[in-house]
Amino acid sequence: MTVFHLDLGDNRTEPLDSVAQLELINTPVDLDTYLSGDYRAPVPLWGSVVLTRGDDRHAATTQWVEDVENTATHQDVVLIAGDPADPTSRRVRLADAWASATYHLDEDDDPDAFAITFADITVEK
Repeated sequence: MTVFHLDLGDNRTEPLDSVAQLELINTPVDLDTYLSGDYRAPVPLWGSVVLTRGDDRHAATTQWVEDVENTATHQDVVLIAGDPADPTSRRVRLADAWASATYHLDEDDDPDAFAITFADITVEK
């Protein structure tokens, strides 16, 4: 099973428990299949993905996620498949991304999972 990290830039990286429900243009796609392919779409592949957070949470991620639907928080983020320090780890850039929904498993204010909606997706080589 691939271990993923969310990178918001500026050394703001958080390990994730899981990455699920990748949808591209309303079509479910297996992320591992997408990572192993060589997709080059002639149009932007907009979509969404659900990320489940682990116990090691970065404050910047919490702040970004809590601004659900705030258009000022749109930014490029990167999903790293593997060790963030390893230059050979696959990186998936989600362009113009924002946290579009949050999910809480308990009553604390810290979201346990969240959906990211994005304008385009590319695998960096």
